Amino acid sequence: MDSKKQELKESPRPEDASDLLFMVRGSKDITVRDDQYEYPILLDAVRRFRDRRHRFRLIDTGRFSSFELEWLAAGGADIYTSDDARSNAQELEIVNASSKRGDAAVVLFYNGALGTEEEGESLSLTELMNLGRSGVYVHVSNKKTKRDLSLLVQLAHNCRKGRSWLVYYHHGSLEMPVVDLAQNGAWIHIADLSLADEESQSIVKDVTRSACSSGGNLVLHWEKGIAFSLLDDIVQAGAVVLFRSALFDFKSPYRVIEEQVRRRKLDYRAYYLYPDVLP
Repeated sequence: MDSKKQELKESPRPEDASDLLFMVRGSKDITVRDDQYEYPILLDAVRRFRDRRHRFRLIDTGRFSSFELEWLAAGGADIYTSDDARSNAQELEIVNASSKRGDAAVVLFYNGALGTEEEGESLSLTELMNLGRSGVYVHVSNKKTKRDLSLLVQLAHNCRKGRSWLVYYHHGSLEMPVVDLAQNGAWIHIADLSLADEESQSIVKDVTRSACSSGGNLVLHWEKGIAFSLLDDIVQAGAVVLFRSALFDFKSPYRVIEEQVRRRKLDYRAYYLYPDVLP
């Protein structure tokens, strides 16, 4: 996600509203930051955006008040925020309530510590669970901060009760508690590098089956490659596999699997802005 964020930050700032209004009339997803346009221009664009096959996504950096975000969410804008930008749980719950009127989503990427992992100054675990129960989609990664999976299981359970999801990006070998996470409806992203040892290869099939039966899924990011038999087992269990490009010769047995998984569309709520990034 870092490279994508950098790419967005370096994009030229539009001079006026014409660029945005041109995009609104098109047929594609729109992704803008809250500092790219003034609030009235954004609100007008959101209200003009009527193609519900696509999404209007606003990245919240904390520039707007929660009241302004409410109107944008009620108009149909998906709000992508983080605890770095906005850490007031009550504000987020109110914005999320407004999003339901606009058939939109509030997506929170949580970077801070969870509960007893260490003392943090961000949202508490209780606040996160309440946000999940209210319908906020919570995204968490263990790339920079080691996570207590038992706490994530609680969070996933509360998200499931609120008909939202916990989306978890896992780095490193798989552990049995990941199965418990899957049983509570989490969407779990891993790279094939996480499947280097036999225990992980055994667990991943249980993770996939458990997640699929509970409303979530496993998302496998193909980087270095894994054995055909293991990949086939994971795909047959229902997982989504993300290939960066067409990798295989048309005679390769992998090509059949590649074509099969490309027909599986990944729900836009199951990743944070960019499906091919593993934050």
